[in-house]
Amino acid sequence: MTAQEMFEKLGYISLTKNYIKGKLKTIEYKNEVSKDWIKFYADKQQFIEISGNGIFVQELKAINQQVKELGWLDE
Repeated sequence: MTAQEMFEKLGYISLTKNYIKGKLKTIEYKNEVSKDWIKFYADKQQFIEISGNGIFVQELKAINQQVKELGWLDE
């Protein structure tokens, strides 16, 4: 299952994938019910959770999948 599918299963929608000069810069997901946002900064290898509700285990699994798909764990 892809990260996007995992997030969608948790009620998130894929808002945007922003590219600059053909290079992925950010990916944003939003949960309309809980008002949570998770944003990945591809060039910085960073993500933030916006809402202050914390991250549940199932969200963490989706985040880990997104990190894998972005290739951040490659050494």
